[in-house]
Amino acid sequence: MNKLLSMELKRAAKSPILWLGVIAVIAINVYGILLNGYGFKIFTTTFLLENSDLICIILAVLIPLYLGSDFENRTINNKISAGYTRKEIYIVELIVSSICATVLFVADILSVFTSSNIAGLEFSDKVNVTEFAFHAAIAFVCIITVSALYTMIVMISHKQLISLGIAVILTLALLTLGGKSVSSLNQSSTWTDPITHEIVENPLRIDSFARTANNIHVLVSPFAQAEFHSYLLFESEFGTKEETSLIFKDFPYHIEFCLFNILEILLFYKIGIRIFGKQDLK
Repeated sequence: MNKLLSMELKRAAKSPILWLGVIAVIAINVYGILLNGYGFKIFTTTFLLENSDLICIILAVLIPLYLGSDFENRTINNKISAGYTRKEIYIVELIVSSICATVLFVADILSVFTSSNIAGLEFSDKVNVTEFAFHAAIAFVCIITVSALYTMIVMISHKQLISLGIAVILTLALLTLGGKSVSSLNQSSTWTDPITHEIVENPLRIDSFARTANNIHVLVSPFAQAEFHSYLLFESEFGTKEETSLIFKDFPYHIEFCLFNILEILLFYKIGIRIFGKQDLK
């Protein structure tokens, strides 16, 4: 299986979509930090974990095109003829997809640190490196979960364009829904009236059942979590984590995201390998 993994990694490394994605996340961070002006003080932490939704979109294009070519060119049959089991093939493709996701995630973070260093930005004094490391790990597991979902879609559908369409449409729809839930959860209880300048109750604030429903959505959807990542460091700064948690409210990090994501990775793998193992590839 190691030989197959090595070959697939080399093939993935030649994908122009992967490197265009890397360039895209780097370009966005360079523009946001070095080429844009702000009317307030910015920190390195202002830009960290901001591009998780973009990474999901890139993966929605990359993984179907990369894995789908195996089915389009019938090279998947050659791997089976060479003695590799379907389980081995699926695991290798899952690992390669995860590594591609890791490359994009690391490129995003490193480009933020590099650009921030050039711009002379500092870490917020209300967020330490340990806190960032925990939040980054949570975000990383979420991105891996998304890559596992796309792998399952491609390995089940077999068709490159069909899997591409499903992945892109699903991603855009779920990111949109997730963004709405995250925005609702992060509405403050009060706001300043732009006309009277009085502090009044925020009409967009949700409570009770609506808040619970949105918390459940963010908990189970890695796409909603991707939209939430940009708020993780601000929760450390302003102490609002309890309001956006359904469980483990007293824990300083959203460890519940990781737990559900790991369960979803296992679920996607089980479903994918079960269906892929029984399909006719002729």
